[in-house]
Amino acid sequence: MDQLPGSNILSPFFFAGKLEEEKFKRFERLAELFTWLAVILGLLILQLPFAQDLNKQAIYIIDAAIGVYALVWYRLIPKKFSGRLKMLASNLITITFIAFIVHNTSGVQGYLIFLYFLAILSSAMTQPIAYMLITVLYVEFLIFLEAFLTAGAFEVNISLAVLHSWALLLVVFFARFNAGEASLLKKRQEEVILGRERALGELKDEFVYIISHELKQPATAIKGYLATLFSKYSDSFNTDTREIIELTNVNSGRLSKLLDDLLDISQIQKGSLKIKMTDVSLRPVISEVLSSLLLEAQNKRISLVQKGAEEMAAKADADRLKEVLTNLVGNAVKYTPEGGKVIVEVKKEGGFSKILVSDNGVGISEGDQKHLFEKFYRVENEKTEAVKGSGLGLFITKQLVEKMGGQIGFTSNVGEGTTFYFTLPRYRW
Repeated sequence: MDQLPGSNILSPFFFAGKLEEEKFKRFERLAELFTWLAVILGLLILQLPFAQDLNKQAIYIIDAAIGVYALVWYRLIPKKFSGRLKMLASNLITITFIAFIVHNTSGVQGYLIFLYFLAILSSAMTQPIAYMLITVLYVEFLIFLEAFLTAGAFEVNISLAVLHSWALLLVVFFARFNAGEASLLKKRQEEVILGRERALGELKDEFVYIISHELKQPATAIKGYLATLFSKYSDSFNTDTREIIELTNVNSGRLSKLLDDLLDISQIQKGSLKIKMTDVSLRPVISEVLSSLLLEAQNKRISLVQKGAEEMAAKADADRLKEVLTNLVGNAVKYTPEGGKVIVEVKKEGGFSKILVSDNGVGISEGDQKHLFEKFYRVENEKTEAVKGSGLGLFITKQLVEKMGGQIGFTSNVGEGTTFYFTLPRYRW
């Protein structure tokens, strides 16, 4: 967005013409409409009673030429040849046609001189100031040239040329000033709206952060109490009590994970997420993550396999790397049917370590692939409806990988499985 100028009285005059390309194209369409209206106007003028003294043949030729020009310029030239420079050329060509019309009527003494004023309006309101000055100087030159070419007293013709030139300058100034004032007003309104949205977004992020932070402590306490119950009193639990406490423990874990995700997102959006880059040996980190997910995998009879015998290290934040791997491997386990396999493999790729997490699960459709790293997006179909999740994991994973200097991607085929891969700067032993 263009920076708004100061609030001096001439600011609107200099601000006019600073339009976004999409808005500018609308003025191009208006210029085309004006050109066709000029063709119709020329034909109508020739049918009026006072047109008997005009050079009708010349005007018919000029009118036809303008029609052909409009057809070629606006319809046959490819749309990619568009923009301010094209409109400048269009204005100069249109003004040249007008000069012929003025010359073949009553010259500087005729009423068709007003066509110059119509042609200059679009340039005054939409063109950068340099292009506008070129157009104005060209029109002024043609008006004074016509003063020399028009029959009659030279002093009268020069006086009329001066009068028309002065009027033209007034029209240009006020048209540009008013157009700039309208553009400035709209820009200021957009700035106010954008400022409010930004403030609201910051307030929302702060609210999420505070709530997540405040809830984290009691959630951690609940998890600790449950662990104490299991360690000290598990022998005295009957079947129903054990089942209730186990379900409570599972949901406590889900709550704790959700709060961690919300805290991460708040820090990411606030730009306060801390990344401590160190030299991290990858095999021990991967082994630790697989061990933490082993019970969940065993419950579904899913094999967790670590491949890549070569010892390798990367520049990364060890804790954030564990979070990334836990999200990817955890998702692979969730979306792989019973009896499946999840493979974590490490490869060298130039100056990077490449970590791949592959499964033979349900796969991801092309429609879902487009939105996979979006916040709160979840793949929802009959095969995934039983999978619990918040839709935050992959969004956070992508942010963490990129903040550690890597890139993340995936390949997937429905019914065959998915491979997520990400790179990290490789530490050379």
